[in-house]
Parts: sequence; structure tokens; C-alpha cells
Amino acid sequence: MMKIIALFRKEGYKGEYEEFQRVSGTDREFFVVMGNDQGLKALFRASLMLDAVEFQYVLDDKHVFVQGDADAS
Repeated sequence: MMKIIALFRKEGYKGEYEEFQRVSGTDREFFVVMGNDQGLKALFRASLMLDAVEFQYVLDDKHVFVQGDADAS
């Protein structure tokens, strides 16, 4: 996790790291939920292979972060 946090800091992102989830099929890419002091949360994809962080979307009523073991119904 320290490598992921270092990657976010290198890219200039600041906030609270709330959730980490490995992207299926790889051990070098992760989905990360970050929150800020205004209560906003966003989903990012962090790639240790590409040494890059990519913003996905802001989490809200229409966009939520689902854990891997969540019920699909």
C-alpha cells in the first residue's frame, strides 16, 4: 500500500485513502477510493506497472464502490 500512496503523492493527490481493492487478474493495479475534507469521495485506478493514477469518477448516488463479495441482486 505504501507504493500506491507514494504514487498518489507523486501525482499531487491529497486526501484520505478509504478503500483499496486489487483489480482482478493483476497484482500491480488497484482501485482506490479517496475522500477529502468536504466529504466528497472519488474512485481512482492506480497502476504500479504504468506508474500512473487515473481518475475514474466521483462516488455519489449513481456511482458507488462495490466490494468484491457484495451480493449482485
